[in-house]
Amino acid sequence: MLRHISFILVLSLLLGCGFAVNGQSIGKVVKIAQGNPSLAIVKYMGEPESRNVLETMLRRCDWFQVQKDGQGGRAQVELSVGASSFAYSVDISVEGASISNFRVEGRGSDWNDAAAKVVDDILKKLFGIPALCSRPIAFTLTDTKSGKKEIYSCRIDGSGMTRRTHNNAISTEVSWGHAGAFVYTLNANNALGIVLVDVANNRQRTISKAPGLNSSAALSSSGQFVALPMSLGKQVDLYIRDLSKKDAPARLTQDRYVESSPVFSPDGSQICYVSDKSGRPQLYIISVSGGDSRRLTHGANESVSPDWSPRAKKICYSTRINGQYVIAVLAPAGDAEPEIITEAAGDWEAPSWAPDGRHIICTRATGGKQDLYLIDTQFHTFQGLTQGAKVSLPAWAPAR
Repeated sequence: MLRHISFILVLSLLLGCGFAVNGQSIGKVVKIAQGNPSLAIVKYMGEPESRNVLETMLRRCDWFQVQKDGQGGRAQVELSVGASSFAYSVDISVEGASISNFRVEGRGSDWNDAAAKVVDDILKKLFGIPALCSRPIAFTLTDTKSGKKEIYSCRIDGSGMTRRTHNNAISTEVSWGHAGAFVYTLNANNALGIVLVDVANNRQRTISKAPGLNSSAALSSSGQFVALPMSLGKQVDLYIRDLSKKDAPARLTQDRYVESSPVFSPDGSQICYVSDKSGRPQLYIISVSGGDSRRLTHGANESVSPDWSPRAKKICYSTRINGQYVIAVLAPAGDAEPEIITEAAGDWEAPSWAPDGRHIICTRATGGKQDLYLIDTQFHTFQGLTQGAKVSLPAWAPAR
């Protein structure tokens, strides 16, 4: 297990409607607590199945310490729940907060869908964070017999499993631009291409198909631009393409080194990417209009698979230390040292920020298995979301 790291969190009023964490004091401080605030369902009217689904979602979101039955009177956050016809109505009271009790409601296509929506509303009311539980986590799943790879997605609790591609080929490397669109790499008929997916209408179209390399593309949050490594000449460089135009992609780098794994900054003005120009893969930042790049990571350890959080304003990535990959987090501005998030055995790879800017989804390879894991960057704790599945390259859909 990871070494437990305790933080003192200040629970404070947030615009008069809840309390905030992460050490940010906004308004009157009402309570100091170790770790996540405790939560209990003190009253429940509905089928046991619907209660179990709701409690699982509350635990998986990892913003609460969910109390066992009989300990509800000690909880800082208390819920009174009514459930029927795939709908929850939840009355919430917060210990010590000078706010009125409030109600949230969530209706879905099934109990998991309804639970995801109502827990998201609870998190928004209490912590001001955007949608989390209702946003899909996309990942690549490998068929162990054929070796073919397809893209699937699920919610944070493993529900809502959806197959996103049916290519009977190698479909991988998802990058969400916004909640309604993502791009991925398709390797079919000995050719690489980038495919854009319209999630709402379940439509796909190829947006890049040229001789040589077309892979590990990134879609901007506006959905207008795609950044991707291409080998249009005799070298691999980073390009950017405006999907609203028919112009050829613009080259951002021009050197004899290899660029890969681009990700857009939250405002879309910069791109973080991987290059081996220093002799080992390291992270660099470049403007979307080109120019000189700035090296972000240093040292002898390789750094790969960056992801840029619009909420945390930080970059997470995988770096190799003492023979294994670990997850690190770094602020792109300034000279701060990276923070190592994972310490347990195994290779921790392909991190992707959750919409809350606090958690990360990634893979952990150990004992011949590679599963999805949810990491809390605040407390350095983790929980497995799959068991024995051969998954890779997860990507969490953003809140918007």
